[in-house]
Amino acid sequence: MMVDYEEIKKLVLIRLEAMSPNIEIFLGGKPFSKEELIEEVKKNTELGKLIIEMQLKYLRQMKEGF
Repeated sequence: MMVDYEEIKKLVLIRLEAMSPNIEIFLGGKPFSKEELIEEVKKNTELGKLIIEMQLKYLRQMKEGF
């Protein structure tokens, strides 16, 4: 079954929205707030695409039981 990119993006945005509001994630040595991560994904930046890839990898590993 093939899932389209926009559906995956929606899933990632839902997961990001569910994060604690005061969380910071360090990527490339730079801190990003929850809101910044969401904006990167929405704008389809290189960082946003990387966030989507990271989330997909995490979800696949969860499915396989790590």
